[in-house]
Amino acid sequence: MKLLLTSAGVKNASIHEALLGLLGKPIAEATALCIPTGMYGHPWVKPAGAWEFIAGKSGQPMTELGWKSMGVLELTALPSIDRDRWVSWVEQADVLLAGGGDALFMAHWMRESGLAAMLPSLRDKVWLSFSGSSMAMAPCVGDDFIGWKPPSGADEALGIVGFSIFPHVDHPDLSENTMAAAERWAAGLHNPAYAIDDDTAIRVVDGAVDVITEGHWKLFAPIVPTDGLPVLELAAPGHLRDSGVAAILDGTKTAMTGLPALHESLPAAGDRFCVVDSNGDPAAVIEMTRVATEPIGSVTDAYAHAEGRGYSGTTAWRAAHEEFFRSDIVTGFLGHTPDLTGDTLVLTQRFILVGRA
Repeated sequence: MKLLLTSAGVKNASIHEALLGLLGKPIAEATALCIPTGMYGHPWVKPAGAWEFIAGKSGQPMTELGWKSMGVLELTALPSIDRDRWVSWVEQADVLLAGGGDALFMAHWMRESGLAAMLPSLRDKVWLSFSGSSMAMAPCVGDDFIGWKPPSGADEALGIVGFSIFPHVDHPDLSENTMAAAERWAAGLHNPAYAIDDDTAIRVVDGAVDVITEGHWKLFAPIVPTDGLPVLELAAPGHLRDSGVAAILDGTKTAMTGLPALHESLPAAGDRFCVVDSNGDPAAVIEMTRVATEPIGSVTDAYAHAEGRGYSGTTAWRAAHEEFFRSDIVTGFLGHTPDLTGDTLVLTQRFILVGRA
């Protein structure tokens, strides 16, 4: 399933554009189901909160975006309904809109209802959520966000993504939601974690993670061992390598590109590497989420953005990569200067940060 995990809904044009890209069609042509379940588990939410979300009056824009049709999917009711009946509702929808609330309550009812088990099969569907329902996708929520307690008493969530989320950073009505508080919270986790404000969203497609923002955010990563991992060197030692390593560590770089001939053996999704800096010292551990060999002319703007180098689009991205592929270092390795056309095959690699070395 394609995920757009927000702090407070579709708050700006960038998040709106990301949503359209995931849908692949106008909102007016897309059918939606909204899920208010998480709200019932949160101590601050009154009965009016669920109605406001459904009616598009909550201040977290989702249901009011102009969908072709809108329905309500209440997860606590699903165990008492014939499964074949409600499964068809989900399969016919283009997008599931999940409201905020208590993350662990939401995760619990996603499991109990059977919806969580369905998500991997819904590859062409979009999950758009805010606050607690975005947090429910994480491996865990951290002690700070344990409100409603599941039967286990633990902070374990669904683990659909490999990172946790601290939403509403620096919200004027939530004085405790500071970036410093998020850093303390993240220090207690064993997985990467994003702190995001209400103008930020996290997009996840086929395991590839991108941050969509007109606000501010920060990625926190735990220290992880590097023993036995193959070494990965970005470009040549110097500024280009070290700036790339820094971009991996701060979460802005989640993609890299090379020529297949530069690899003794091609990596695969799931492979982990220790990324080293210009001194050869371990800096980060990454895991490949998608590896493909494709024409250089087929690369998209979204992929170029994920390289974390500030490319304005594919034109700038391609110019920079063709310059590098024709450089002395590549020519020396290959024994010749490659002939580059729009059909030249490149190795596109998407990855996630597992932790700091």
